[in-house]
Amino acid sequence: MRRIAFLCCLLAVSLAEAKDFKIATVDLTKLFTEYPGTKKAQEKFQTLAKKKQDDLVDMEKEIRDLDSDLKKSASVLTKKQRKDKEYLFQRKYEDYQGKKNEIMSELKVKEGEMTQEILSQVKAIVATLAKAKGFDLVLDGEKAVYVREGTDLTPEVLKSYKDLPSDSTDTKGAGDSKK
Repeated sequence: MRRIAFLCCLLAVSLAEAKDFKIATVDLTKLFTEYPGTKKAQEKFQTLAKKKQDDLVDMEKEIRDLDSDLKKSASVLTKKQRKDKEYLFQRKYEDYQGKKNEIMSELKVKEGEMTQEILSQVKAIVATLAKAKGFDLVLDGEKAVYVREGTDLTPEVLKSYKDLPSDSTDTKGAGDSKK
């Protein structure tokens, strides 16, 4: 009986406090897309991806040349010579595939890091604004099913982007590459 009374008291206190609980929402996708650092990060990522793709061009050309040479000279080669060329072609092709997979993996990791960096910056801006406005909870509007009496902070966050110093939107190490 005491437990039930205690739980009822807790529920009553929680309900009383919940009246003053202020909830807001944001469109996190829109905030991410329109964040000034997003475009810079995308440009850096595209530059990095292009550089990585350029690294594969020589390997691709070598494979095409080997394949062409193999097809052209197949009729004049001995069995051993043909087998050696086919083996060389296969090794080069496997090396190319391995390098391509490695680059794709690196790019995926780099993209994830850059995305997380931008999201952290956006979330910090949202948190600062929410604290200043006295909100207790901010939800991503796309993930919330229903919010009664919630305020959408998205327009205010977007306005705050204009006040950002230009260097605060830079993502760390976005153009770095490993060879």
